[in-house]
Amino acid sequence: MSPQDSPEEGEYVIGRVVEVKDFGATLNLLEFSERKAFVHISEVASGWVKYIRDFIREGQMVVAKITRVKKGSKISDASVRQVSGHRKQEKIRDWKNEQRASKLLELVSSQSSLDHEKLVEEIKTDMIDTYGSMYSAFESSLMDESLFKKEWKGKWVDNFIKIAVDNVTPPYVSIGGKFDLVSYDSKGVEKVKSALMKPSAVNENTFLKISTNGSPSYRISIKAPNYKQAEDELKLAVDLVLKTFKADGGIGSFERS
Repeated sequence: MSPQDSPEEGEYVIGRVVEVKDFGATLNLLEFSERKAFVHISEVASGWVKYIRDFIREGQMVVAKITRVKKGSKISDASVRQVSGHRKQEKIRDWKNEQRASKLLELVSSQSSLDHEKLVEEIKTDMIDTYGSMYSAFESSLMDESLFKKEWKGKWVDNFIKIAVDNVTPPYVSIGGKFDLVSYDSKGVEKVKSALMKPSAVNENTFLKISTNGSPSYRISIKAPNYKQAEDELKLAVDLVLKTFKADGGIGSFERS
């Protein structure tokens, strides 16, 4: 998300509850200086809310969705009710990562003997525009150091990468499943082996592994930077194994785990 002075309609935000009244609650928006949001009682929770403080309290940190931005006002309308559990977890995780990235950038400044405010002014906006967030910038420097060094110049670059290596976990997700492969051919073992050796990762930053659980069961696992890429790689690999094996007269199936 690019830096901005106020939230946009439909955006998910982090807020600290500063005031609760019978008809609604007011939030300080932690990502926006001097900006607030008002959550009407009807947008606090699904269903009928008799006592608002049963659902929201002063001092509580909440995730809300901006439903209306008022031109010329520093207070937007927001909803807590419209935020799913998954979206809430995702937003809190991203917010915490950005807090962490800010601390890491301070380390970069210190270890590079640079003025922190000047470094922030020099690179932060461009990095967020490029990677979507500062934390993603640190992740990207881990994923491909040589590319990062080509795209960014300055005495801070080496320290940026070093601090990422020391403090950031590479952004990988893992998925997989199980093949059942049966062949009654006298060369069935070779045919199973041949089919399982067919797939390979399409993307350089994807890891594909096939192992045996004991015949006729074989496990495939995919490790990739995001779920879409992992799912795409898994589908290609599974389709190739089953197509190859069945063309050789084998009986095969696949089950996700």
